Amino acid sequence: MCEWFDETCGELLDYLDEHGLADNTLVVFVADNEYIPRPDAGGADYERSKGSVYDGGIRTPIVLRWPGHIQPARIEAPVSSVDLVPTILHAAGIELTAQMPGLNLMDRAAVEDRKAIFGAVYTHSAADLTRPAASVKARWALEGNWKLIVPGVAYVEDPDRKFELYDLKADRHETHNLARRQPGLVKRLGAMLDEWWPAI
Repeated sequence: MCEWFDETCGELLDYLDEHGLADNTLVVFVADNEYIPRPDAGGADYERSKGSVYDGGIRTPIVLRWPGHIQPARIEAPVSSVDLVPTILHAAGIELTAQMPGLNLMDRAAVEDRKAIFGAVYTHSAADLTRPAASVKARWALEGNWKLIVPGVAYVEDPDRKFELYDLKADRHETHNLARRQPGLVKRLGAMLDEWWPAI
């Protein structure tokens, strides 16, 4: 399937090039997360893969292609899929509203100056269509190397689950919870997360 997908993406880009459409077409590529295999267990690491709040479930590349408008570059600053709509609207010449979240990914300075990004992971089926917070498994905040995970009200499997704090530079697999050692950082990132969305 991956080989087929690679081939079809290449065919699409070739078509744009061959028909002189590439310079007038913004191509946006976002990959979906899948399940991380666990060779030792003969299955998948469901807790830390697709659908989880850990990096195996939320971290994925976003690739933009627009010859003549975007210079080839690799940006390590974290971004979010929320940034796609502002990016596409900007490319189309449509002004963004002040209430619209996210950044134009083609504005590299704005992306690199952003202090933190936030997100949430939800249950597979909505618990209450009128109250999104009821379906939240966890919310997260990422600032520099630090990632805070805050359990949501929907995490009924483990109601005593505590906050989790990871230094992604030193612990990219998120195995050493530093929340108890860094209470001030947990409080500060938690306040930023609540300002983004208190999920109540």
